[in-house]
Amino acid sequence: MNEYLEIILSALLELVIQPFYWAGLLIILLYYRRQGLLERKLFHIRLHGYGGPAARALLGGIGAGAAVSLIMAGVGFTLTTAGAAAVWITALLLLVIRIRFANFIYAVGVLGVVQLVLRWIPGLPDNGGWGTVLSAIDGLNIAALLVLAALLHLAESLLIAVQGRHFALPTYIPGKRGRPVGAYVLRMLWLAPTLLLVPAEGGAISLPWHPPLNGWLGLPEAAGYTLLALPVMFGMPEATWTMLPERKAAHAARRGLMFGAVLLLLALGAVFWPPITAVVAIAGIVLREALIRDSRREEDGQPALYTHSGRGLKILAVQPGSPAEDMGVLPGETLLKVNGILVGNAQQMHEALRVNSAFCKLEVQNRSGESKFLQRPIYAGDHHQLGFIFAPDDASVSERPSYPLSLPGLWRVHAEARRSSSIHVPLLSNTEQPESAADRLEKERTVTPESTSPNKNEKTEFSS
Repeated sequence: MNEYLEIILSALLELVIQPFYWAGLLIILLYYRRQGLLERKLFHIRLHGYGGPAARALLGGIGAGAAVSLIMAGVGFTLTTAGAAAVWITALLLLVIRIRFANFIYAVGVLGVVQLVLRWIPGLPDNGGWGTVLSAIDGLNIAALLVLAALLHLAESLLIAVQGRHFALPTYIPGKRGRPVGAYVLRMLWLAPTLLLVPAEGGAISLPWHPPLNGWLGLPEAAGYTLLALPVMFGMPEATWTMLPERKAAHAARRGLMFGAVLLLLALGAVFWPPITAVVAIAGIVLREALIRDSRREEDGQPALYTHSGRGLKILAVQPGSPAEDMGVLPGETLLKVNGILVGNAQQMHEALRVNSAFCKLEVQNRSGESKFLQRPIYAGDHHQLGFIFAPDDASVSERPSYPLSLPGLWRVHAEARRSSSIHVPLLSNTEQPESAADRLEKERTVTPESTSPNKNEKTEFSS
């Protein structure tokens, strides 16, 4: 037992001193930090701190990594330290292109194709720096990596089912007719620290069984095994403007489970018949892209959920800790009356609130179409909109997917935030923006807004 504990502790130490692990942590933090910055741009406030989503992603990744590590320890795996470095360097290069390429299947698929191409090219160097790199890629067991990618995808689907709705970010996007509509983007990215039991010369422990996957791969029974630390990233963005975030997460989880099961069958096929390994590697990428496009097609042709219907104000989101949340108002509901006055826009809501500045009575239509009546005192310091984030009107600024989100894009948003403590996208410039009833009410209640108006032409994006 002591030798098993010793090898686990040694692998954990190897994990925390790896530059790849810390690179993954930095990417996770920047990714969820960016969510708060986008909220400030669109809604003048930050609805969620980035620490909570980042911590949730790290905890979920640890759980997924532990589960996958136990499974791979039972069935077997093969990978060298140089091979692990090749996987991570490939993943980082893909991240520079697009964040969603962080998913493990992309790095494995690319390396599978590169390995096939290199084996067809004669006269490649076998020594020096390039020789080391080419040898590491040539020594990769792509079939085993595909099995690992399939298990990680199944774990990702379970995490989406459990945690997906907690990563939902409200936003405004352009509708088909040019009018902005409310939407939710589920930005999900996890870092899983896996400890893989691999055969090694002079390995620290011996096993009482021969791992079946290694046997299927035709590997001889090893005299010793060791644990290899391999941090992996996975996740995918989801966007919905026709359903609630929890429903979208459930749909994404079901699709992901089917994809993971298909990929696992294909990977096992590559284990038993190695000539199709490169084909399976390409199929993994193609199926992953088809999965993302199927999610987008699911939204097409469906009526937008977060738009004003002409009766009341559709609620896109509710600020945590706000009076609206305290009264039990939910996203997707509709605010009909404030203090007995029908409201059709935010200005009418503010004017109705001024009828009684110390108390408010609301009539809200729930998701089933039934009315519920709520009331609450208004305290000094409460948000001037009671914490409501409404669906956009014709004058609202929306996000536009001007370019794919990449690793440099994460840092660029972070740097902009450092130069300006508040980020807001107004409809007009400072000299053109008229004072609204909401602004007057803020001044009367001495509530200081969190953001200013730098550049009316600034655009944001929600695609990853």
